[in-house]
Amino acid sequence: MTITAIITLGVLATFVGPAFAVITYRCDVPDTLAIKATCLMRNVTLLTVDDIDETNFLMDMRYVALAMRDGFIPHFTRPLALKYPQVQDLTVDTMGIRSIFIWSKLEQLSARNNSIRVVNFAQEAGVQHRLRSLRLDDNELSTVPSFGRSFNELKYLSLDGNRLEQVALDAFAGLEQLQRLSLARNGMILVEPSTTTTRLTKQPIIHQSVQLLKLKDFSLASNRLITVNISGWDMPSLVSLDVSHNDLYLLLDEPHQIVQQFGALLDISYAGNDWQCGWLSEAQLALRKRCITAKDQDTLERCEREQMKSLSGICCYERAFEKELTQEDQFKGTWEKLNDLWRRYELVQLSYNEVQDSDLNLIIERAHELRGQLMGSAAQDQDEIEQELVRLRYALDEERAHLERLEQRIERAVLELGQAIDDLHERAVRPKPTLDAVRLETIGYSIEQIKGSIESLRHKVQDYVFETSERDKRIRRYGERIELLEQQLAELKRQDYSQSERTGFLRARVDEAYRVIENIIPRNTEEMYDRIQTPRVGSYFYQMYRG
Repeated sequence: MTITAIITLGVLATFVGPAFAVITYRCDVPDTLAIKATCLMRNVTLLTVDDIDETNFLMDMRYVALAMRDGFIPHFTRPLALKYPQVQDLTVDTMGIRSIFIWSKLEQLSARNNSIRVVNFAQEAGVQHRLRSLRLDDNELSTVPSFGRSFNELKYLSLDGNRLEQVALDAFAGLEQLQRLSLARNGMILVEPSTTTTRLTKQPIIHQSVQLLKLKDFSLASNRLITVNISGWDMPSLVSLDVSHNDLYLLLDEPHQIVQQFGALLDISYAGNDWQCGWLSEAQLALRKRCITAKDQDTLERCEREQMKSLSGICCYERAFEKELTQEDQFKGTWEKLNDLWRRYELVQLSYNEVQDSDLNLIIERAHELRGQLMGSAAQDQDEIEQELVRLRYALDEERAHLERLEQRIERAVLELGQAIDDLHERAVRPKPTLDAVRLETIGYSIEQIKGSIESLRHKVQDYVFETSERDKRIRRYGERIELLEQQLAELKRQDYSQSERTGFLRARVDEAYRVIENIIPRNTEEMYDRIQTPRVGSYFYQMYRG
């Protein structure tokens, strides 16, 4: 089954107005393992505004995650988003989207491999978005969306593979909780801290610094950057930096300032550039003193092909560099010990991340299950009662219409019978120039015909009275049934209200669990070491390492 659609035509014209086709999409069976509260819809095609207006999405209240595949929606508008307000996790990859709307209750959005050029969202005063993860990879964005401070819960933002040739980092300054930012594969030629500049007389433009206090991972890989002025980057929590596969020859005039600029930095990726060997040597020495790991290396083929020197696996441009190489050989044993310690630390960190990810997945899955249990049963019973009410009202309307048709038929029969009696009476009292025998015979025949008509009318009246009595009884039963269903519907609404209060309570508990997990994540190596020294945590990691 690739798509489920219901075409509703004239039979529902009494309730939906004029006769037109309404397409309804239902949840399909997912072909991969996912959270139980995920709804999969295939082949959703909405080309125009009218298509969106004439489309319904039948989703059970337990579905808080929606994934669309193999469809085409050029403009993902606000009216379309309002058709499933309970959705918190939306995936619309490869749907041909050109503009997309983000509503305030959405927590995760993935819209990769589209043609998005415009990102819209509610900007009314007091509207606070709950979005935590946003992936807009491989689209056609030429500028960074104006997030401002509306998305201060956003933690992960990926804009890889767009058309961002120039980026000012203050476009992300309002994202106070941002932890991961990726701007890879954009063909960027310029990255500046801020767009706010001042120009003095005969003085260059001064770029102000930008604060991204919680940013941990930052990627500028696979662009066309020649140099990047990172002196204005205030990122005290930055752990991983990726500037690989650009055209860089330096980052700062003084290489040792890199470790001073990013005090929490643990690893860096910087292969695939055009580094200056003198600058690169000092930078590598500063990185090694701080035990900062280089996550990638250039191939010898690239160094030989481009007539470059290889320095610790990184290609650079310079003729002679024996002094630094000698210095590197002197500390070779020390670096091996440090690398061994670092590998052990990575194993501990990997185990910790696995435990953390599994706990987060369990909490999220449990929260979705609780939401489904609290909201699913009441909503299902309410839908069934409403459908039963609609069916009963439709049957009642049919009975009333049938009674009206029967009354019209009896009225026509009475009129025809009255007209026939009048004609016979006129014929009876009218003087006849014919013989008396003929007149008596005619009157006798007419009287018999009148008697037969009266008898037939009497039977019809009796049948009508019987059918009317039966229909009155059915109408009374329908009325009693409707009253009972309305009482049940009111009771379910009261239950739904109480369950909504319990959902709010459980949501607060889940948010508290998120905050507890975030508080236990170490921000740097020193904090990790201090936690390992405590008896309980140290024993836990020791047992994990021994295992």
